[in-house]
Amino acid sequence: MKNRGMLLESILNTTINLYRKNNVALFHKKEIPISFGKVIKNGKNIRLDNAFIKSKSTSDYYGVFKGKFIAFEAKSTNQKSLPLSNIKHHQRKYLNDVQNHGGIAFYIFSFKTYDKYFMIYVDTIENLRKKSFSLDDANEHGIELDLVFPGILDFLAHL
Repeated sequence: MKNRGMLLESILNTTINLYRKNNVALFHKKEIPISFGKVIKNGKNIRLDNAFIKSKSTSDYYGVFKGKFIAFEAKSTNQKSLPLSNIKHHQRKYLNDVQNHGGIAFYIFSFKTYDKYFMIYVDTIENLRKKSFSLDDANEHGIELDLVFPGILDFLAHL
């Protein structure tokens, strides 16, 4: 299966690396915890046998900015709306927990067809109680993020 969010992930990784390099903030990309039984080598090919995800992940990114814990989830769509079913229950719960404990929690949505990026706070999504989040919803309830050279989405400017 092709990862729909690879471009967004690449942009966000570039952004957080720039933040760290310039001592602005410290963020990490959360890796998916995968376990496997054994590695099978066949010449130049390597195959993982009995690979599985060990546990559910929390959010895509987490870090610290100005003494505040921040966590966010990144989602992309090629459509005019993003089905909120793409955000798993455990991810929503984790981000709500972060916010309830005084941290900052949000989503970054990419509407690839329109080359638009938005930051939407967790409580906004929860309060709207919709099944999908459209580009119109993002324009009304989100904060549009500009993609600037060299591939940076400066979301910290909006906190």
